Amino acid sequence: MLVIVVSLAVLAWRMVPHPVGAARTYGKYQGKAVTTAKSALSNVETVRLAARTAAAGNAFGPYTTVVISDAEEGLSGVQGTFDSIQPPDDRADALAQDLDALLSDALEHVREARVAVRRGVLDELATVAEPLTDDAGKLDAFKEQHS
Repeated sequence: MLVIVVSLAVLAWRMVPHPVGAARTYGKYQGKAVTTAKSALSNVETVRLAARTAAAGNAFGPYTTVVISDAEEGLSGVQGTFDSIQPPDDRADALAQDLDALLSDALEHVREARVAVRRGVLDELATVAEPLTDDAGKLDAFKEQHS
């Protein structure tokens, strides 16, 4: 069951367009920020699901490590891609700072989950990943506010 759910999450993440290219207006930049937030949210939710599943004893450590590592790589990639887009004006600068703070927090919490699973602390993984619940809420709120 976990394999199916995680596979669907990865597939959904890959179907979200990635924000590549110039943003000449605030509206275009805002659209790229929303797309980035959607991609980041998918990775955060993947880690949350993997953490809960492993903590419940329904996933092996090596598999959980791969899932979380892939999500971490994906999250880092979307942050790097978004950071490479030049904000067109001061409003976009503020938007970039807000989103970058959310992405950095989420990435830190994903890294903590990856470290915990590699240390074999599977029974506590849901607790370690709990800050990702707040990260997911903030990313979703950002997405809704700027859509």
